[in-house]
Amino acid sequence: MVENEYAKAIYELAQENNKIKVFRDCFVVVTQTALNNNEFMEILSSPVVNKSNKKDIIKKVYGSLDEEFVNFLYVIIDHNRFSSINDIYYEYENLVLTDKNIVKASIFSAYELNDAQMKEIISALEHRYKNKKIEAENIIDSELIGGIRVLVNNESVDLSLKTSLDKLKESIL
Repeated sequence: MVENEYAKAIYELAQENNKIKVFRDCFVVVTQTALNNNEFMEILSSPVVNKSNKKDIIKKVYGSLDEEFVNFLYVIIDHNRFSSINDIYYEYENLVLTDKNIVKASIFSAYELNDAQMKEIISALEHRYKNKKIEAENIIDSELIGGIRVLVNNESVDLSLKTSLDKLKESIL
């Protein structure tokens, strides 16, 4: 994936210049703008709009961000990859987490889990992902009847009652 290469490049630059958090914050600003304004995203992603005009827009909108990061945005513009900015940020974030030995887990449940339940799930994840720090968040999913579904690094462990019932239904039919 090309996004990986851009993420690696900006991550290496961030490491060299001690700007990992600075670049992460810059990514947040850029991706939030892109997510919240479709027209803005379309303009910066359009092959019809002149690259120098896109760079002028970048300078006006993001000129207060870190200069090296803005130059990175120019490179993305030069290679017609601004439409991939969210994916590049996602890959950058994965590199940061990997470097810090952190695994992010999303724990989906029908209701809010209490502290003891969260600790038990985190403990099981720590056992599975040895030498990693687990950062977990509980997400309420009204589609679940009961049980939980855990998503870690695009790997899903589905222990929900709904999935169990669906599998039972399939085996009967």
